[in-house]
Amino acid sequence: MDSTVKQEITIHQALHQPILVMGGERNLVMMLGVIAGVFIFSLAQLWAAVIGVLLWVFGQWGLAQLAKYDPMLSKTGKRHMKYKKYYPASATPFAPNRVIK
Repeated sequence: MDSTVKQEITIHQALHQPILVMGGERNLVMMLGVIAGVFIFSLAQLWAAVIGVLLWVFGQWGLAQLAKYDPMLSKTGKRHMKYKKYYPASATPFAPNRVIK
């Protein structure tokens, strides 16, 4: 018996592909739809319906453009906000803390 048999595991695209709705991130498109729906249906004014439709059209276009750049931009942005702006170099893990001005 050969103990160096290579095994291949297929990772299906649906398991790691981001979920996009109408070309934009699912959560952001749903939030945009709710906000546009509030303008269109809840305010019951012609000017509010025009604003809601324009918000939906241009907002959806913007979200689709952002998804072309990075399909998980909102999650990446949230994670980016948690990081410090600067991480000073240290020689060892036991180096004294430096004061950054």
